[in-house]
Amino acid sequence: MDDLPVEPIEISPPPAYTLISTPECFQKMLERLTKAPRLAIDIEADSFYHYFEKVCLIQISTDEKTYILDPLAIRNIGEFGRFVSDPSVEKVFHAAGYDVYCLRRDYNFAFANIFDTRVAAQLLGRELLGLNVLMEEFLGIRHSKRRQRDDWSRRPLAAEQLEYAAMDTHYLLRLRDVLEIELRRKGRIEWAREEFDTSAAAERSEKEFDPEGFRRIKGNRGLPLRDQAVLRALYRFRDKAARRLDVPPFKLLNDPVLLDLARRSPKSPGEMFHRRGVSYRVARKFSAEIVRTIAQARRQDPSFLETPVNNNWKAPNQSAKRRFESLKTWRQAKAKELNLPVGVVFPANPLENLAVTPPGSLEEMAGLPGMRRWRVREFGEEILSLLKNEHSQPAPT
Repeated sequence: MDDLPVEPIEISPPPAYTLISTPECFQKMLERLTKAPRLAIDIEADSFYHYFEKVCLIQISTDEKTYILDPLAIRNIGEFGRFVSDPSVEKVFHAAGYDVYCLRRDYNFAFANIFDTRVAAQLLGRELLGLNVLMEEFLGIRHSKRRQRDDWSRRPLAAEQLEYAAMDTHYLLRLRDVLEIELRRKGRIEWAREEFDTSAAAERSEKEFDPEGFRRIKGNRGLPLRDQAVLRALYRFRDKAARRLDVPPFKLLNDPVLLDLARRSPKSPGEMFHRRGVSYRVARKFSAEIVRTIAQARRQDPSFLETPVNNNWKAPNQSAKRRFESLKTWRQAKAKELNLPVGVVFPANPLENLAVTPPGSLEEMAGLPGMRRWRVREFGEEILSLLKNEHSQPAPT
């Protein structure tokens, strides 16, 4: 890929765009889109500012025009769904997973025929996969991401925000074409198409609150059981309070603050006003409730937090461990040969499935969970040969 010509870096003027915020403009946009064979699509959501996130902007570019659709002004955008589900119209995304999930969740859109520039760049061995990095590297265009964390639910939006949003799709079709040329040159276009199809069909369930998620807070395992019980109670309280205020939980009380409150619990609501990381708003609104929550947790018997043994889990046997190590060695060599990250050549989970349940044929391999057809085509015979050799080796003593 080093021999790919790169245009000189230019500071591009803000792209021209049309803001779609009335039903009349929306209908005119739909009429124009009927003639487009492909669309670049991106969204802006408000998960950084709200507990209940929503799509706040949809950017759409054809080869000629860029539109910024405001779904907060136009409530019924279902008609746009016919384009994203039309297999004759290619939809180009950068990192499609999140956008597809949000559009499916909020508008029940179905997807067909997508191209993901991030996945394409990943299959070409690129390590830095941000849209701004790829635009600069392959198109010579700088795209600042400093508005990335803006609150896109606020209205009106500033001109600079709309210009930033338009940049996300305005050059995306050009980037897509450059990446496709390189995928074809390396013989990896079929790899990419299968990954794109998987992304289009992927169904992600809406993330639910995990009441045991406090166990994943860094530092939890070093706490005494009673402090863990306090952390658990504060973690659950935080989620309920964040829902009431419609703010992300981390903006109410972040994980280090929860850990500190569990270790050094305040004795009175007044102390909350002087705790580092606790805002005045949170102290004023919730200090009494937080102190009460801590006191109740400390009165509990914390023995219920002792992690039960999972009797269904079985450690891999020695043969499976040996196969897994051999597969990892093979993967390392193959990644070096193809100039790809090891996780792109073979993710860890499918590799472990091969070690635990070694297939006897390519058909069996294709049926393993998480297996891609392109990996079976490209690497299947090598893997079967490696596993067969491992099977013929004497068992370790």
